[in-house]
Amino acid sequence: MSAPEPQVVETLKAWLVENGAHIHPDVQFEPVPSGFNVIAGNDVPADTTVVAIPFSLAITPDVSKAALKALTRDADESHLLDALSERQLVCTYVCLHQIAKDAASSSQAGVLRHGPYIDTLPSAEKLRTPLHFSSVELEAFRGSNLYGATLDRQRDWQAEWEQCLAVVSAANPSWGEAFTWDKYLTASTYLSSRAFPSTVLSENPSLVTTPSSYPVLLPGIDALNHARAHPVSWVVSGTKSVKPSASSSSEPSISLVIHATTPRGSELLNNYGPKPNAELILGYGFSLPHNPDDTIVLKIGGPSASHGSTAGGATGGKWEVGRGARGAEPVWEAVLAAVRAQDDEEDEDADQEGEDGPSIEDELCAADMLAEMAQSLYDRLPPFPPANAAEMRPEVLQMLEHYLEGQRDILQSLIEFANAKEASALQKAREQGLDIVAEEDEEEE
Repeated sequence: MSAPEPQVVETLKAWLVENGAHIHPDVQFEPVPSGFNVIAGNDVPADTTVVAIPFSLAITPDVSKAALKALTRDADESHLLDALSERQLVCTYVCLHQIAKDAASSSQAGVLRHGPYIDTLPSAEKLRTPLHFSSVELEAFRGSNLYGATLDRQRDWQAEWEQCLAVVSAANPSWGEAFTWDKYLTASTYLSSRAFPSTVLSENPSLVTTPSSYPVLLPGIDALNHARAHPVSWVVSGTKSVKPSASSSSEPSISLVIHATTPRGSELLNNYGPKPNAELILGYGFSLPHNPDDTIVLKIGGPSASHGSTAGGATGGKWEVGRGARGAEPVWEAVLAAVRAQDDEEDEDADQEGEDGPSIEDELCAADMLAEMAQSLYDRLPPFPPANAAEMRPEVLQMLEHYLEGQRDILQSLIEFANAKEASALQKAREQGLDIVAEEDEEEE
């Protein structure tokens, strides 16, 4: 017989059912150091719907904004809510559950209606994303893209918090005093680690983020941890009008169906889609060993910066390369374009042959440039194990190991890719009877 669940879990389940959700009777919440795991109380057969919730239970920007407007309706600055982003609205709504809980009136309790869900979320000290690392732990990532991304995220989120703080303080000064950076950071981490794109709340649910999608929290569904390539389906049922609403009389619901059999005592798992360790660590606070979905983002200036790549990059001169040099070809084209542009600037009277396509010299120069860039990034990566490993928590040390293994493997494959391009260019030169002296041969002379 399984141990009884904590009271906060019983309260959550009762609240979900009272508000139209379905939770499978064999879904059990098991306390673990990071919060809760969801396990099977008995064997759960394949193709089972484990959780289903009505759209109105989702925490969306619209639901959050409506609640915040109700709480600030007597404040002259309530119009400031219109300037907040979708993320800021949801994070502020989550924060106010804790801030207003102790002194909440019955009307506030009705507005802040997700308390039973938020009470089950892990406390700040249990979170393991980089903004919750100690200074020693974060320093161990210095030299990697993830280190810079962490600093960028801290700057952006602190700017968001300051804007939200002005709105909350204007509505209620005592709430403003309690609306600390730490609380906002915790709420933001809930959003980065638990939210799904609003594209799941559609007739054809999808985990693909689009320019118009926004993060939503799905109580009950978001309790399941991630397993790469785990067979699950998102199923929407109900009316065709699927816009989330806090007061829908005939609303749709979103269900999570697990297609694999889960034995008694094993964890019931979701699948967040393919994610590299950089994203898993930054947003979720965990990593996967030898993650096949690992990538590294490269920044390349020049004329290629305005071009995007669906295979291996994005707009703005940022390109994404995976293991086995997956996505490296668009990077090669970008570097080659930059080399040709530089040649054109140096020789405005470039001959027609140069205009028709890259010369062998261009290809050799591009191959050398790409190899040097990859080698430089490789050499900048921090060592493992770090000198201060004894001062780091084991789970953070493991994330560092997984992350660095992936980054080094990708960069090594990119160096090999560049070397292959160089070899191909030299072979072309030999076939054309050109006398090309390799750079290493020049150095030997």
